[in-house]
Amino acid sequence: MPLYARHVDEHYPDRNPSEHADDFVVLSGSLEAGSFHRIANGPSEGRWSRSAGLGAATANFVATGYATSPDECRTHVARSFRSMLARADLREQPDAKPGPPRREPPDPIASGPLPPYDREIDRQLGPMIRNELPIVIRSGTLAVGLLSHSTHGPESWNWILTGVPRPDDEDFAWHGLVATETEAFDEIVASWSRWTYWAGLEPIAPLQRGMKRG
Repeated sequence: MPLYARHVDEHYPDRNPSEHADDFVVLSGSLEAGSFHRIANGPSEGRWSRSAGLGAATANFVATGYATSPDECRTHVARSFRSMLARADLREQPDAKPGPPRREPPDPIASGPLPPYDREIDRQLGPMIRNELPIVIRSGTLAVGLLSHSTHGPESWNWILTGVPRPDDEDFAWHGLVATETEAFDEIVASWSRWTYWAGLEPIAPLQRGMKRG
């Protein structure tokens, strides 16, 4: 299915209106795959600026440029985004539909300061008995998650889906703690499957454990 362009003010109805008269996001499912807008002033007035991206803004997964029309922007954004999908072992769902507008949460939760250091917790956990680097999980060349071995106490594994936007769904599980590395990897695989569906995408190859991250 072609990517879908929606005006920024329509996609983010709770935000202040865009400063650009012609300002669009490009959607793959509910994922913002790119954007473009007309430059209203300055030396480039009348030109169109465009961008595309997938996950963390590393060199292989971001593209920017200029165009002379919105149609040219759409073409460039689609071409760049699909090139990124190929590097990430992903493809578009043939029947994907654009996601709904993104609303601001009614009662944002303030993160607040970090709790003070508690020496008693360290005493209860005992000495560090493991000191291993996290394992990077990749889809193609795109890093999408980490597995971390516990450093204290009984053996456990933490998993986290990282480097990609999180869905606006309080029930979406993007991290957790389990007993074994195998369970942690399986949880990332399940979370990745839910994420790709939300993003209007589908994997063409399984996730891979990469090198440990220093």
